[in-house]
Amino acid sequence: MADSWLDIIGLDKTTRKKATLKVLFEEPSGEPKSNILFNLFEFIKKAYGTDKCTILWWDGEITPSTKIISIEDIEFLQDLWLKISGHYLLFLPVQFDVNRITEKDEEEFIGMILITYSHLILKSPDAYEILYFRLNK
Repeated sequence: MADSWLDIIGLDKTTRKKATLKVLFEEPSGEPKSNILFNLFEFIKKAYGTDKCTILWWDGEITPSTKIISIEDIEFLQDLWLKISGHYLLFLPVQFDVNRITEKDEEEFIGMILITYSHLILKSPDAYEILYFRLNK
């Protein structure tokens, strides 16, 4: 499974050897249940050192949308999660700058984010899994 995700985001063999992948949460229904989102924010706090993060998503547009959110925005997140069903949703450090990445393909974009920021949290398009990618330098 990990190798297929590393294939999907287009990492080369050298970068792939430095990458680790952890399944944070599995939800067979794909629903944005409150308990999963609360646990996700706990993990964000541990991983990024703050209770806020930048979310990034595509909704039929070439350029992704971004917004800084915290646990107080859980209703917004649940609504967005359902609205963009079938698309990726990324949880990134607050200081994420969308203009630093120039790839247009979603998967290549995600791979470049990982290379640039060394870690990211991703909701799969089917929403069955929330994954944590880390690149060991």
